[in-house]
Amino acid sequence: MLKRLFFLLFPVSVYAQTEIPLNDLSQFQKPSANWSIEGQIVGTPQGEALVTTPGKGILVNTLKAAKYQRTDDLVFALEHGDIRLSLDYMIPKGSNSGIYLQSRYEVQILDSWLKLRPSDGDAGAIYHRWDESRGAGKEGYEGHPPRQNAIKAPGLWNHIEIDFQAPKFDANGKKIANAKFVKITLNGVLLHENVELLGVTRGAVSTQETSKAPLMIQGDHGQVAFKNIRYEVFDKPLVQMGTAEYAYYKGKLADLKVKDQKPEVTGTTKEPSMKLAEAKSDFLLRFDGTITIPEKDTYTFTTNWTGTGALLVDNDTITTGSHWYNEDVQGKRTLTAGVHKYTLYYAKDFGWGPRALGCFVERVGTHRQSITERTSLPEPEATPLVEITIDQEPKLQRSFVVYNNRKKTHAISVGLPGGLNFSYDLNQGGFLECWRGKFLDATQMWHDRGEPQTAAPMGVTIQSNGKFPLAFIASANASFPDSLNKAELKYKGYQLVKQENGVAYPVFTYEYNGLSIKDQTIGSAKNEGLVRRLQIGGNAISSQPLYALVAEGEVIKNVGKNLYAINNQTYYLELLGETANQQAVVRQSNGKTQLLIPVSGLKEVSYQVTF
Repeated sequence: MLKRLFFLLFPVSVYAQTEIPLNDLSQFQKPSANWSIEGQIVGTPQGEALVTTPGKGILVNTLKAAKYQRTDDLVFALEHGDIRLSLDYMIPKGSNSGIYLQSRYEVQILDSWLKLRPSDGDAGAIYHRWDESRGAGKEGYEGHPPRQNAIKAPGLWNHIEIDFQAPKFDANGKKIANAKFVKITLNGVLLHENVELLGVTRGAVSTQETSKAPLMIQGDHGQVAFKNIRYEVFDKPLVQMGTAEYAYYKGKLADLKVKDQKPEVTGTTKEPSMKLAEAKSDFLLRFDGTITIPEKDTYTFTTNWTGTGALLVDNDTITTGSHWYNEDVQGKRTLTAGVHKYTLYYAKDFGWGPRALGCFVERVGTHRQSITERTSLPEPEATPLVEITIDQEPKLQRSFVVYNNRKKTHAISVGLPGGLNFSYDLNQGGFLECWRGKFLDATQMWHDRGEPQTAAPMGVTIQSNGKFPLAFIASANASFPDSLNKAELKYKGYQLVKQENGVAYPVFTYEYNGLSIKDQTIGSAKNEGLVRRLQIGGNAISSQPLYALVAEGEVIKNVGKNLYAINNQTYYLELLGETANQQAVVRQSNGKTQLLIPVSGLKEVSYQVTF
């Protein structure tokens, strides 16, 4: 029996990107002397300049003349229409840049770190248009602020993804569709969706819109670095759809076999549609049509239906089975140029649920094209957001948490005033994730039947290692345990303890090999990051020295006094108090870099995570 899916399965499109090599400046048109290719780059939260190391792989703009000029803007050799673009960027404190799609539509880059209410001039904004004739103070208009502030601290890498559709023009050059930002995400946070632009933004190379033009980076406002610049353009010829013959049958035909049964209705249609079925259930539709393939390539077919169906191309089964209509079922085939026949079946033998039929084709370099009629596949049912918000007091929410693609069942999420949050593994006493911004999406817990019982962060997230941070090990060269069993580590619960500001924060208590550990995390004084304090009491029953594993990642760099950039400059970790007086150890272990602190004799381990 068909089981309805109680969660939304998001469409999966074909997506293959080309990376722009950053071995030299040959990918750009007449770059100014400010632009260079470097091998490494380092910044700090308060640093007003990024420090570079020679090499390859990072594109950097650094002022080398008396002042910046408009000619310092960097124009790519790449010209584009519709494009999906992704890249990483870094800026120092106070810097400013921008990504101009078609050299005309700017997505803002700015040091907006810690700003609570971003405007259309802040990081991730779609910058405003400009018209001086509107009068003083009214020149800027039609800008789009980001939904929330998603930029990291200066000196850290930010990852942005932009899905852009260029304006469209008819044969006479008349614009028939506006430019559109289909989606913009910054550091995994959705900032914009389906934003149409009526014209170019301020700073564009021209007020004249066009179907194709180069990508451009603003280079006249401050230092900025880029890496991992990848794109996909959509400029390949499209599949052409032919007419289809159809046959409509009555009865329970979920096996898609009609045997000698005669159809109730037959006919011809330009586009297959579930609307050709007269009944709500107990029917089968069969469509036989053609598609013309423009050139040999691998094509992805996606089908959707409520009930049972199958798609065959040239008598080869591409997709089949029983599904709910918001589930994408995909199959790939390499097809030669020319006409190909397809057969599409759709059967529904139960009364509940909507009739729904969708069939689509795409390949790398084209958008998804619909073979079926547009309204044949209903829009997915709207799922209301169930958001947990933070006011003046911390909030704690038990839930399952998905971590490294596994469901953590004994987890708790903590939201602090000021927009700093973390999730915590109660079994292991370890951070799972820390994030800045909105607190918790609890939709999968409380909407409908709430079957998954998971909660998800709603802000800029960094992932921790999920481990208990203390362990008795033989030496600084010995392996740190990935997990501790219940005989070694006993969770004793938590209490809410008031701080000097009168706000009560949770303190998690553990017993570990004779020690009593109290683990508390609060926001830093200026809200730059999370301050974690591990208070150590009791008498150890182990003769081995005690160490704290405070960070783990691919690369860890010492970038200042007691300050480290963690996991390829994803976040900062600063050692505090007496912990800063210890001899920190940066080491390699099991393919990862670890930051280890000798703890024996200390009563407290404390550090700040800044991002």
